[in-house]
Amino acid sequence: MQPQLTRRDELIAQLAKAQSYDIAVVGGGATGLGVALDAAARGFKVVLVESHDFAKGTSSRATKLVHGGVRYLAQGNISLVREALYERTTLLNNAPHLAQPLPFIMPTYKWWEAPFYGIGLKMYDALAGKAGLGKTEFLSRDQTLKYLPTALPRGLQGGVKYWDGQFNDAKLAMAWRAPLLRAVRCW
Repeated sequence: MQPQLTRRDELIAQLAKAQSYDIAVVGGGATGLGVALDAAARGFKVVLVESHDFAKGTSSRATKLVHGGVRYLAQGNISLVREALYERTTLLNNAPHLAQPLPFIMPTYKWWEAPFYGIGLKMYDALAGKAGLGKTEFLSRDQTLKYLPTALPRGLQGGVKYWDGQFNDAKLAMAWRAPLLRAVRCW
């Protein structure tokens, strides 16, 4: 299959014509591409507007995490954590060649950090249920230094290991490009 060549000036001229769309998506990063493709797959007439190129902006500088919402848990937004965990599971199941589980180690330097973060992350595990990627573990000082040999050893108490997901947004954008160009008007 040959790449679909596009001329931006022609696309902008087409966009200026009177037409109606069900959904307009602004931004061709991982989220915008996913929203546009999902909407098109559901039969909506979609226009995707991107100022430069797919996955060039925020996606190109992001953490590449497909997280289940640890930060939302800290904010007490349980429904958003559940939604993020569901979306993470969907991406990991649908695109295992683009997304995979990733362990994180949080070193602790104060006596209260391990129980504080550990209990929160155990709650995260519980919310994930069967969709969990691995169990949160409390680590000793030596275990933490084994995983993180460049961690500052002075004052290190231990650590907490938890799991989330990581994905390759550039490969995801390329994988979605062909179906998007067939189904969505892109500018």
